[in-house]
Amino acid sequence: MGIETNAKDGILTIRIRDQRMVDEALLEQLERDVTAMLDKSTEERVILDFESVQFMSSSMLGKLVKIHKQCQGFKVKLKLSGVSPEIREVFKITRLDKLFDLEKDEAAARKAFLKRGIFG
Repeated sequence: MGIETNAKDGILTIRIRDQRMVDEALLEQLERDVTAMLDKSTEERVILDFESVQFMSSSMLGKLVKIHKQCQGFKVKLKLSGVSPEIREVFKITRLDKLFDLEKDEAAARKAFLKRGIFG
């Protein structure tokens, strides 16, 4: 699984490099990796970047909800960036767009975090 991370300005960016997030083993690995990063990181803000993701299964939605809850447990603010229009529509249909803060791209997510300071 391709994940890249970068920490800058108190923001941890996790970029998912896989185009298709459908394999259960891949999804489990993503959850483990993100949990480990949250456990080690001192950043209070996380961007999960989906720019490369073109398709994801309903299981991925469940993993994202778990990751969101983990972020809350760590008192970390989470934003999703680079979500394609098709996947954004799935978020809308499932009403997960109410749970997740979806930003156009990583730059917009970073700007939104920096604009709001450490509390946003």
